[in-house]
Amino acid sequence: WSAVEGLYRTGYYPAVMFCLRREGKVVFNRAIGHARGNGPDDDAGTPKVRATVRTPTCIFSASKAISAMVMHRMEEKGEINLLNPISHYIPEFGKHGKERTTIYHLLSHRAGIPGIEGVEDARVVLDHAQSLQLLCDAEPKHLFGRRQAYHAITGGVILNEIVRRVSGMDMRKAWRAWFKEPMGFKVLDYGASGAVLAKVTEQAPTGIQGCRIVDDFLRDAIGATIDEVSELVNTGDFYRAVIPSGNMVSTAEEASAFYQMLLDGGRWNGRQILRPETIQRATMEVGPHQFDRTVGMPLRFSQGFMLGGAPFGLFGAKSHQAYGHVGLVNNITWADPERQISVALLV
Repeated sequence: WSAVEGLYRTGYYPAVMFCLRREGKVVFNRAIGHARGNGPDDDAGTPKVRATVRTPTCIFSASKAISAMVMHRMEEKGEINLLNPISHYIPEFGKHGKERTTIYHLLSHRAGIPGIEGVEDARVVLDHAQSLQLLCDAEPKHLFGRRQAYHAITGGVILNEIVRRVSGMDMRKAWRAWFKEPMGFKVLDYGASGAVLAKVTEQAPTGIQGCRIVDDFLRDAIGATIDEVSELVNTGDFYRAVIPSGNMVSTAEEASAFYQMLLDGGRWNGRQILRPETIQRATMEVGPHQFDRTVGMPLRFSQGFMLGGAPFGLFGAKSHQAYGHVGLVNNITWADPERQISVALLV
């Protein structure tokens, strides 16, 4: 907890929410800072709302790991095959050589469509039909899964459409039926509404304004800068949308609980949510650390998760067995089977 306090003292984060489970038991579930009123544009007179352990926040790209498990659950039930081409479920996707691009490629960031090209407005992520059409018409950067390039938003668009065409539900409805309701979650969901939306933390860029690397990354992904993204994610439209790659809302406790379910072989409160072998397949590495052409640094993926490393990795030292995901750089959710911990650090 001293380390979390030190992170807060840097001044970069208006709030930090942290939950740590070890061997299934909550060790820490604490919050520090303010959910609203403590951003870089706020002054001393701005009303401040303290963050608590019940404060929900957007986990951004950490959504990807959870969305991946929706797909793995569908394969577990025999509804899809992750080795099938995407065009088997979405025929119009099979253009420009993408006929053999599989769901497996997409989940492991090897589908060759890392960004939505030809757009200059971040609001394209709110329009599922438009985003889908752009990706179906897109020419891939590479074929046959030969290169790794992080898919910031695009993967979720395709996954959402596969779920819709196979199950008749969008990703949000499927998540609620298969995971949220059986696990008893009150918050963890795609977007937010009502009382949850009223409590969601206010988002603001802190320390990365004007950073060319970040802006270039976001322009390639959705045609926007960090300031434009920050403006978008504080709107009701953003939280009403279903963006499987980037708009799940959670408390730290519920995000940690999801990973604890994975650590426990798919069981939660006496219910079998997923089979153990499904989790094993989902967290098995696709390949070793290699240079990612989007992020510009070495990363190691499974079919849906970022993986740890040794001697150092995303989730700390000697974390080779760990799996999880980061969200907009600073939200980090993960499980480490070797240490028997499930963790959520949300800002």
